[in-house]
Amino acid sequence: MTSAAARVMGDSITPLTAVPAGVQAVGFYLTGGYAVTEAQIEGRFPHRRYGWCGIDARGTMPAAQARDWETGDKAGSLEQWVTDHNTAAGRRDAVVYCNRATIPEVRQLTGSQILGQDYFLWVATLDGTLVAPGAEHIDAGPYTYPGVIACQLRGAQMTGGDWDQSLLFDGSLWVPLVPPAPMVSRAEALAAVAGAEANLAVLARAAAEMPG
Repeated sequence: MTSAAARVMGDSITPLTAVPAGVQAVGFYLTGGYAVTEAQIEGRFPHRRYGWCGIDARGTMPAAQARDWETGDKAGSLEQWVTDHNTAAGRRDAVVYCNRATIPEVRQLTGSQILGQDYFLWVATLDGTLVAPGAEHIDAGPYTYPGVIACQLRGAQMTGGDWDQSLLFDGSLWVPLVPPAPMVSRAEALAAVAGAEANLAVLARAAAEMPG
């Protein structure tokens, strides 16, 4: 994980209508009662411009970027989800979404998984309080905690809409998808080679005609 300037992410149970276009990343549910499809998200938040955080509310989709661990969404083994996510992702970047009060529970239920190495935290406060990466200091401000990569600090009452605002502290996480380079046809490649050869021929003639 790498650090960079904090980016703004919006998430909502109705992301297609509630999250404003001015955010840099969008969070959305991939499982549960508020699930949307990535195709729907693409229509409003094209992945080439926005970072995506797909959230697993049921523990049934380890390929999702984050695991919601709130009341009502605590099904299954959190430790196993972290393991399965990292296997599916091909790297250790599992994220657990929780709040300050449930951090001890998350630490316990992730078992052998190591915070800051095998998984990271997206901490919700929703009251404007910031929890940032740093040494464990969660009982009084300024609030810091190891392994924190995002803080959901402003809820709907503060954003003025049906969405929550988070700050993302990790520059390698939930970034826009770089579109693949366009494919070049064989005819275009041959034309480019022919053009380069013609240019070289012109340069060769010009060099030969220069006075010695």
